[in-house]
Amino acid sequence: MCGTTPRPLASGSEGAQTTLQQEYHKSMTLVEAEGLAVKILKQVMEEKLNSTNIEIASVTTAAKKMRFYSKEEVEEIMRRVGA
Repeated sequence: MCGTTPRPLASGSEGAQTTLQQEYHKSMTLVEAEGLAVKILKQVMEEKLNSTNIEIASVTTAAKKMRFYSKEEVEEIMRRVGA
């Protein structure tokens, strides 16, 4: 579950904002949030997404600290969303 309302920044933010409004919900799982984040990055980034030009991190209420994802985890999320 996400604790804050996300807001897109940078170029392409209008499309990203629309996607967030359509797909974000406060009860989404971490897996759903990961997928949505990568989907939006795919929309706004000029170059093709790969595991070396994006980084993903999460902060959960259980861990109470930031965890950066490995290259393999990023690739798996990208596969899940077709990025």
